[in-house]
Amino acid sequence: MTTRVIRHVAARFVIAAALAATFDVAAQSQQLPIENIQLRGDRFRGLHYREMTEEQRGLLYNVVNSARAVTNTTGNGPFNALLRTPHVGEQSQQLGNAIRFSSGLSGRLRELATLMAGRAWTSTYEWYAHERYAREEGIDAAVIAAIAEHRKPDLTAMPAEDAMVWRVADELLYTRRITDATYREALAVLGERRLLSTVTIAAYYEYVSMLLNVDRYPLPADAPPAAAAAAHALVPLTAAELRREPHGALTARPALRNEDTASALEALRASVTRDTELPAAVRALAAFAVMAQWRGDARAPGAHHPTAETAYRFALELLDTRFVSDATFAAALDALGERGIVNLMVLMGYSNIRCAQQALAGAACVL
Repeated sequence: MTTRVIRHVAARFVIAAALAATFDVAAQSQQLPIENIQLRGDRFRGLHYREMTEEQRGLLYNVVNSARAVTNTTGNGPFNALLRTPHVGEQSQQLGNAIRFSSGLSGRLRELATLMAGRAWTSTYEWYAHERYAREEGIDAAVIAAIAEHRKPDLTAMPAEDAMVWRVADELLYTRRITDATYREALAVLGERRLLSTVTIAAYYEYVSMLLNVDRYPLPADAPPAAAAAAHALVPLTAAELRREPHGALTARPALRNEDTASALEALRASVTRDTELPAAVRALAAFAVMAQWRGDARAPGAHHPTAETAYRFALELLDTRFVSDATFAAALDALGERGIVNLMVLMGYSNIRCAQQALAGAACVL
């Protein structure tokens, strides 16, 4: 065997060994053990793997070993609540993956939109989890502080794309509109795909915040004291702060579309709008509550359906204040059970994303 052949064979062996090692690492990173996971919760008691059904275990496995496992290897966040309805929860986590990995946004811009939503909902855990990611992605500490304090950062000191994401998210979250002027500027700076993604991510993390706030989801016991203190220092926003009157012209615009997100959103809708998940009367009033919040319309008349009326009161209180009282939660728990409450919030979250996307098109929400 010539020296040249030996070198060629050796080179191929090295490459093959490197690829094998890479695949082995990848396989290990996607095969994390879940048998000893103890989830956290408050109103929804933290579940342990050993007490879960096979369907729940399947969802937990997919959460920990899916693409989002790069930031969630222990099932933190809303998944303890979503395990109460694992089929719907699976579609929810698939939506999260689709939104994250098909957005076209950099990590910094995603985290900026996420922080804006978490602050609008004063979601303690959402802020705790994503404030760290925001810093790691290079968002300036002064910008993070401004968002925490519910004030406008110095947009002129921010990169143009960051400033535009802040403006779009701020307008969407607090006026429920995207004016023509903001739309034109955002389209020029971000382009269609990233503009749609900014709106969708902000609305999606409103939904995640709903789940976390209703559960009163706790921070981990080993949370760094400074990070925990910063999250707990967030002051809930007043009614006047939560809603500003929109200013500026608003006309109809072409609806933007991301096929990956649209498919995942439709799958979530189909999973939660079955009669086995929520009664039709509950679904109708829950959707109306979200739609009315975006449109600023009057409230719906009484449903004359006790379960639906209880669900409607729950939805209104959550949307109006971003929290629910113990009395409201207890009434909803009695009427709907844990699974029903979670399904109700999933439907509200789906509806919220649809309303946000319609607002981007300059249209009043219709569900």
